[in-house]
Amino acid sequence: MQSINNNLVADTPYLDLLPEVNFNPIFIMGEHRSGTTLLYKTLTATGCFNFLKAYHIIKYDQILSNHINHTEDKALEELEELFQREGISDRAIDKVMATPDLPEEYGFILKNIVGDELRITPKNLPIFQQLCRKIQLASDPDKPMLLKNPWDLPQFMYVKSVIPKAKFIFIHRHPIHVINSKLNAARILFDSWNPYTALIAQMYAQIFNNPVKRFLYQLMYSKYFNLGLRRVTKKSVESSSYFLENVKSLPQEDYFCIRYEDLCKAPEATILNILEFLKLQPRVDLDYQSLIKPRPPKLLPEVQTNYQQICQQLQPYLSDRGYDI
Repeated sequence: MQSINNNLVADTPYLDLLPEVNFNPIFIMGEHRSGTTLLYKTLTATGCFNFLKAYHIIKYDQILSNHINHTEDKALEELEELFQREGISDRAIDKVMATPDLPEEYGFILKNIVGDELRITPKNLPIFQQLCRKIQLASDPDKPMLLKNPWDLPQFMYVKSVIPKAKFIFIHRHPIHVINSKLNAARILFDSWNPYTALIAQMYAQIFNNPVKRFLYQLMYSKYFNLGLRRVTKKSVESSSYFLENVKSLPQEDYFCIRYEDLCKAPEATILNILEFLKLQPRVDLDYQSLIKPRPPKLLPEVQTNYQQICQQLQPYLSDRGYDI
């Protein structure tokens, strides 16, 4: 973990450029495993947005230096070589190709540097503002910034309060599949070493390399006594309830909702609807269907067994989002 005062070795000489940089971020908001990465990748492929990459997380203290000194391409090449040496080809949890250019979550920077939370807090807000300005300065100044961080879904009203001009794209997915995918992902991460996750999340290496901590996380997401299922279901109930209770408090012109299932079924129409909401036009011609290849979900036994019970807990959300219980 690095402190706010010493984390910027290479970038320190250029920090005085940041106060003049304006940013009005657009946030993708959704639960982990709800399709946020798919949506993020597809929207950034339109060429309309600046965005946070894995490179920005791993080389956070060099973003400005590499941009101003024209060494960003070299830094990216070095990261690609590192990925090859580490045998990194995908994220393992979902087969998404892992590259230095992969759109990623800003929560990792907040946690790596401040050690506070993976979500925006009063303590790490200055670092959040700094990372936004750094990425905006090192990118196309004429493009808006697109961000995602599922940890901020259960507090999007706080995010709006500290970033008043923020807009939100909410993505929803049937909670059964979100819960199922969360369990799978957590078990994969704590059963086998994931070199990509270790590069972007310092806390992952700390947990995995500590036998006691790793065992506790494995137990936390295990099938024993449905510990994992109860944990992730509780989180989904909390997030969905928060959404239902608060979304109408946002101005209508500041948020847009889609469903993962609709994105997979009609990707081009869904993306163009989002861009229309944001008053943007795609800058790149895309074969949207080729970008989105959903896989049929296979439910874990405990999820299948408790299907009806889970749906009952989430009934208000299922009805609101048009899902058949």
